[in-house]
Amino acid sequence: MTVDKSSKTSAKTKETISKQQVVDYLRQHPNFLKDNVDLFETITPPEVDHGGNVVDLQHHMLGKLQTGLQAIKGKYEGLITSSRDNMSTLHQVHEAVLSLIRAPSLEQLLEVIALDLPAFFNVDIVRLGLESEAAEFYENKFGEQNASGIAFLEAGLIDQIMTKGKSILLIADTEKQFFPGFAQIFADCEGIVESVVFLRMRLPSSQRNVLLAFGVRIKNHFHEGQGTEMLSFLAQIIEHRLDECLNDSGIAHLI
Repeated sequence: MTVDKSSKTSAKTKETISKQQVVDYLRQHPNFLKDNVDLFETITPPEVDHGGNVVDLQHHMLGKLQTGLQAIKGKYEGLITSSRDNMSTLHQVHEAVLSLIRAPSLEQLLEVIALDLPAFFNVDIVRLGLESEAAEFYENKFGEQNASGIAFLEAGLIDQIMTKGKSILLIADTEKQFFPGFAQIFADCEGIVESVVFLRMRLPSSQRNVLLAFGVRIKNHFHEGQGTEMLSFLAQIIEHRLDECLNDSGIAHLI
């Protein structure tokens, strides 16, 4: 007769530890709680009955201490997560800036913006919005293969979007937070953009307003609580390089 070892293992796994086993273990290892102080964060202390209306202050103080420790632990874990996100963003911006600086011409700069930035920042769509008279007679069209690229915008639209002189605007849910020019900026993909970040730029030579828009399919991907310092730095690099390349190309006055 053969014994099914797997059934034995399964049976042992299902066994529950009794209260008495826990008590016996602690008696055999008197330093257990001393060596595992973090357990005091979750263990419920005994409440001593002093009789009458006397309150066990020690019990309540220890309970408050546990709550405080758990709150600190939550903040610490949040800080670690935030630090990791910041390090990831720093790496993304670093790679993007190197690519932008190395682009020798306007055509290659626009390729970096349309093709490389979506990959660097793990977003679905990147649109570079240029305020231009061309917006009156040119309809923004984008192919299915790549929805990123340049969009011509009506004059004054960027100021309407970036109210109160904001340079960066994060929108968690495009269905709840309306902004003008949505159809122009995200032409041919309005239905899939759920969360957005806008970066306002101004070209030094022409004083033309420019908007860099990152769009994703996931709500709350961007939100007001996120740090924006590195994105602001990215916008400054694009602003400088775009102005430089437009002037070198000789077509700045044509768009």
